[in-house]
Amino acid sequence: METVIGEMAVMLDVLGLRRGDDRILKAFVLVGPDMTIEEFDLGNGRSTYYTFVAAGTDILFKDDILSAVIVRTQPEEEDHGYGLYPRPSALIDGLSPTATRGEVADFFGVPERVGPNFVRYEANDHFLHVEFDSDSRIGTLSALLTAP
Repeated sequence: METVIGEMAVMLDVLGLRRGDDRILKAFVLVGPDMTIEEFDLGNGRSTYYTFVAAGTDILFKDDILSAVIVRTQPEEEDHGYGLYPRPSALIDGLSPTATRGEVADFFGVPERVGPNFVRYEANDHFLHVEFDSDSRIGTLSALLTAP
């Protein structure tokens, strides 16, 4: 298991906490205060999204448990209107927020799972999902409570 240091570690560390737990504020202050809140119930439980458009970040609760934090480090065509994370170089100490797939592999080693456009690592007792853009550079980092 990898150990992530930096602001992404804060996001990984608050996963699994119940909505309303003051410790979650550690993540919110990194991306807030401007946000919108949307709730969905698609029959398999309630999902609540706290969306910080200017900061390029979504915080997801499933049935009131913090399940994911999604951070954009590069612009995405399908997410036009979203900004980028305000301090991208602070996300993971020692790793560029626009690192190539090879640089990510050199930094973290062998991933837990590999896909055509992503790698996933066990990190800080949870999961770090790294999505790459069309240039094979980090585009999105996600802190995940469990592996989907």
